[in-house]
Amino acid sequence: MSHIRWIKRISLATLAGIIALSACTPAATPQVITQIVAGTPIVKEVLVTPTTAPQPTEKKLSGEIVIWGWPSADKAFEAIIQGFNQKYPDIKVTWQMNPGMAGGTRDALATALAAGEGAPDISMIEINDIGRFVMQGGLVDLLQPPFNAGKYRDQFVAYKWDQAMSPDGRLLAFPWDIGPASIFYRRDIFKKAGLPDAPEDVAKLFSTWQGYLDAGKKVANPAKNQFWMSNASDIPYIYYAHKNFFDENYNVAVNNPRTKQLLEYALEARKLKFDAKIPTWTQEWYSAIGNGQIATLIIGCWFGGFLKSWIDPQGAGNWGVVPIPEDPLQNWGGSFLAITEQSKNKEAAWAFIEYAMATADAQNRMFVTVDYFPAFKPAWDNPLYMEGDAYFGGENTRALWTKIATSPGKIFTTPMDATAEQAFMSEVVKMLDQNLDPQETLNNAEKAIQDATARDRETLMKMLHKE
Repeated sequence: MSHIRWIKRISLATLAGIIALSACTPAATPQVITQIVAGTPIVKEVLVTPTTAPQPTEKKLSGEIVIWGWPSADKAFEAIIQGFNQKYPDIKVTWQMNPGMAGGTRDALATALAAGEGAPDISMIEINDIGRFVMQGGLVDLLQPPFNAGKYRDQFVAYKWDQAMSPDGRLLAFPWDIGPASIFYRRDIFKKAGLPDAPEDVAKLFSTWQGYLDAGKKVANPAKNQFWMSNASDIPYIYYAHKNFFDENYNVAVNNPRTKQLLEYALEARKLKFDAKIPTWTQEWYSAIGNGQIATLIIGCWFGGFLKSWIDPQGAGNWGVVPIPEDPLQNWGGSFLAITEQSKNKEAAWAFIEYAMATADAQNRMFVTVDYFPAFKPAWDNPLYMEGDAYFGGENTRALWTKIATSPGKIFTTPMDATAEQAFMSEVVKMLDQNLDPQETLNNAEKAIQDATARDRETLMKMLHKE
């Protein structure tokens, strides 16, 4: 079966992916952790103190496991592998970072599962792909022995856990991180333009989208390759990043006055020539950010790890972080780890997942290293969440992201979101490129989503016994 035919076949299977949404080391002494600042490891003490001593293993585990993922997961795993190997000295862990970021890993895993061979022991899965994989088959149910992952359910962010549940009650992936959303901005560019650069001052400046746009007038200069933002479409996208395309009755929910207003702001940004119009996740995009051509980015907190590890590792002190204007309780992204049925060493794979994802020590080591904000709530009960981050000029970014994480706004997800997102953003891009009317765009987007998800919605309603 070709990869293209397989994708078409599983698009209906994704429908049930999130139906369930409705429904180490001893703790005696502080641990030492390495934080990356300007590309140089800096060792600090008492950043991470284990909160719970790991349970003794019942039997000796050994062998090799392979993990697939995307950067900066490699840096995250490097931060915890020593602790894991102290507990499991006979398990060798190898990770492979696939080209193409989350999409590259998704396509490689999809192909391997469809073929019945070639899959890793563990794979990362991005939030927008989780519905597809929990229904496709080929992943281990982590609620069953010997994994017994259900004991951790109450310790995780609820919507994140439920996204990995199948309609028949199986847990087919384990939560890793969530993505409290923020605006990342260049302090040095702001200073040069005469704008305030301290986070508290910038937050006031950006308290409204109009304030955000007004500030951009002092920075954007397309003739000199200086842009205010990556893409104007990011303004409406942040409110619909893998979420909220439908209401709780699974009706399309994008056509409303609030979204119209966001489209108007995006259109204004485009008319002012504020955005670089560079495709996200391309080398051109990475280079423009690293070279200081883009002054602000609207994105999830995990982007901090990308900056530190490979996009702008020498940029310590040049960046700041502030909330999203007007409605700051947004989430963009997050990931999971799943064990494939093809794994020949499932218990060793689970040992790694349990250590990495369900211990506060490991979660916080990875968070400090790459800014993957833990979905594991016990990790938040640590003094490091009240400390500044040297890369961000000493700003307490962790406290900001914790506030967003502990006070989530509306987050409603369905198995139809990936299809809906593509239809919605296609209309937004068309509006920006052709200078179309925002209300007309919303009308077209609503119909496009309805048409694109009609068959999926019918199947979903039958499964939910709503129609």
